[in-house]
Amino acid sequence: MSFLFDDTTKKIIGFNYVMDKIKVITPFGYQLKEKLTPYMPGEEDILKDELDRVETLINLIKNNDKEFVRIKILLEHFKDLSNSVKNAVKGSTLTLIELFEMKNFIFLLKRLHEEISKLDWDIPLDMRINRIEELETLLDPRNEGIMTFYIYEEYSDKLKEIREYKKKLKEDIKSEKKKIREKIKKDLKLNVNLKGEIIVSKDDTELIKKIGGYPFLIYSSETYMNIKYVIKSTPVIDRLEKELEKVERMEEDEEYNVRKELSKEISRFSNALLSNMNAIGKLDLTIAKAYMAIEINGVKPEVKNEYSINIVDGRHIEVEDFLEENGKIFTPISIDLSEGVTCITGANMGGKTVTLKLIALLSAMVQYGLFVPCERMESGLNGFIHVSIGDLQSIDKGLSTFGGEISKLKYALTKKDDRGLILLDELARGTNPEEGYAISKAIVNFLKNSKSITVITTHYDNIANSDDIVHFQVIGLANVNYDELREKLLNDKIDGIEVIGQYMDYRLKRVTDKSQVPRDAINIARLMGLNEDILKEAEEILKN
Repeated sequence: MSFLFDDTTKKIIGFNYVMDKIKVITPFGYQLKEKLTPYMPGEEDILKDELDRVETLINLIKNNDKEFVRIKILLEHFKDLSNSVKNAVKGSTLTLIELFEMKNFIFLLKRLHEEISKLDWDIPLDMRINRIEELETLLDPRNEGIMTFYIYEEYSDKLKEIREYKKKLKEDIKSEKKKIREKIKKDLKLNVNLKGEIIVSKDDTELIKKIGGYPFLIYSSETYMNIKYVIKSTPVIDRLEKELEKVERMEEDEEYNVRKELSKEISRFSNALLSNMNAIGKLDLTIAKAYMAIEINGVKPEVKNEYSINIVDGRHIEVEDFLEENGKIFTPISIDLSEGVTCITGANMGGKTVTLKLIALLSAMVQYGLFVPCERMESGLNGFIHVSIGDLQSIDKGLSTFGGEISKLKYALTKKDDRGLILLDELARGTNPEEGYAISKAIVNFLKNSKSITVITTHYDNIANSDDIVHFQVIGLANVNYDELREKLLNDKIDGIEVIGQYMDYRLKRVTDKSQVPRDAINIARLMGLNEDILKEAEEILKN
């Protein structure tokens, strides 16, 4: 089994959120979705084929919307009958309900095949739905074309004879009871209801007395007002009903024999049935991927053999949906990464953490055969994805934030030449600044010549001041006129955080000179209303 990243990473980067958007319909689709594994280095051609399939379905859906609505409706009705098929193969006799479900499955296969055949699509073999016409005939011997199932007389001449005899016995019993009804009506002037009952008021003592000695009625029950009598069986009726019970047992036995033979026949087509179930699951999952791609306005990533990642105007779906719910717009991020270390600097609130999550999420989506939310993406395949974002305290192990961070990072460092994507947010932020800087710088130097792609966000000066370290800065508030902005805050009495969100430029710019980390923090603190004397002293400290 291919291992790309752990469950914690999936949650942190928003991968689970994306997977929830893949709306499979059938039980077979759910099973495949749960078993999805990433395409790993060396499987580039297989991944390209999968992405081509999704692209084909996207185009088909856009051009055949109504047809795919019908296909999805059909998919909703498929049940997982794999256990019934396997039981038949083992020699078990399927129940009447199982045979009914099997007939439904076979007819749904036929209808799904017909709908797909209307499309201009050279469907891949592993998604191809194949009718099983022998089973269509077997389970619908009268060619009625209806989904209900019945143990038809066509299955057995003996069964036909039994049912005909059973029908005659019921008619004879009915005839005998009719004769008794007519005699009761003639003798007592009473009508027997359809249940074979007569209800007599307790006040009618004369009639009660007469019925008491009447040979064809017998007491059944009573209420405080009435007495109920029923037709008394006769020797003829007793004989006929005993014969009927015997015939019904014969019918049950013969129906069992028919079900047994049907089960044997179905077992002969076990491979075809199971193959269709797998095809339905693959079709369902790929259609779901296509619909999700349309929903997120995704594009097909270009998969490369060489190891690099280039994202143009990428969007983090979970963050974008959250912002949209609050009337805001996600700022697309572009970044070009290759083996070695890339540093991202910028003040807090500049979106550096979201950028790391975006890189991880889009890279993972590529490796799971998904279209990605961006204008363009080129990517090699990662051997692993390591993400260190947020508070990694491990209370049960007695580790601090810094300890938890290092504990998780050390494993990734041992695999630095395995084409890993290593994403570190504010490395060593959980310890004192002097040691934190030293450790960060040492880790950067350790990774800069590795075969992995490492991206580090940092507040430490000089981490990126090396020719072999790629440096990006968040544009942030660099282009903002602070005097005008302060004036706006004073006049409009707008919340400082809201203003920063409106004016913050989350895009990245490549830094080519040996620049220090930008000083947006003091300006942000000023916008937030921190005491001016404190801010001026901070500026003086920086100068010195």
